[in-house]
Amino acid sequence: MTVIAKILEVANKAVHLSGAVLFTYSLYYYYMYVNIPARLNPLDEAFGAKFKYLTFCNLVIQTIFYLYAVFVDIIGVCAYSNVKVKSLNRKKHDLFTIFVFPLSMFIAVSFWPLWFTDKSLVMPMYYDLYFPSWLNHVTHAHIFIFAVLEMITTHREYPSRIKGLSIFIGFKIGYLIWINFIFYKTGMWVYPILGKLNLTLRIIFFAGNFLYAPFMYLIGEYLNNTYWSIHISKKSKTA
Repeated sequence: MTVIAKILEVANKAVHLSGAVLFTYSLYYYYMYVNIPARLNPLDEAFGAKFKYLTFCNLVIQTIFYLYAVFVDIIGVCAYSNVKVKSLNRKKHDLFTIFVFPLSMFIAVSFWPLWFTDKSLVMPMYYDLYFPSWLNHVTHAHIFIFAVLEMITTHREYPSRIKGLSIFIGFKIGYLIWINFIFYKTGMWVYPILGKLNLTLRIIFFAGNFLYAPFMYLIGEYLNNTYWSIHISKKSKTA
């Protein structure tokens, strides 16, 4: 193993451990302490609880991934069979490529332009009293930063495009159905921007989200393959 490979391996394990600690604590804090009074936001404690919000669902996925990655790292250090480690790594790579990276990019790309255009479209002002700034950055920025760090510190092969896109698109369709079902049950939209749109614009908004979401997956696949093909090419030339 080359020096660069060893550095990347150590860096990747550090990303896993720091991500596991950060996201586990953030998820715990979000679930236990971010409780907005019903008089300000009756939706917060309504049907679906915090699982109404894609940011919370994504934080759950991020936490599971990094905890699982730490577990796989420990199994590898304990020198279990290569077959077992490869199988665990395959599941880890699938979880990252299908959910962790595209969801993180989707949330970051969707949230921050709206935030800087009109914060109330995604997070009303009273949220500042209950949703701390550090948690906002963890759930909408650090998730993507860690996904990029994970991508550049370890090589992975993407699953077949049909498999990856089918699962990711299925998840996105399921979430769109979920937030419409929540509106049916509560009469309230999960995101303030939806309440400001008429039916036609709302349909366009949903269609736009559905159409551009797969590009997050394809961008991740392209960046991974391009970065690692260059990295492997340089490695072979210096060998």
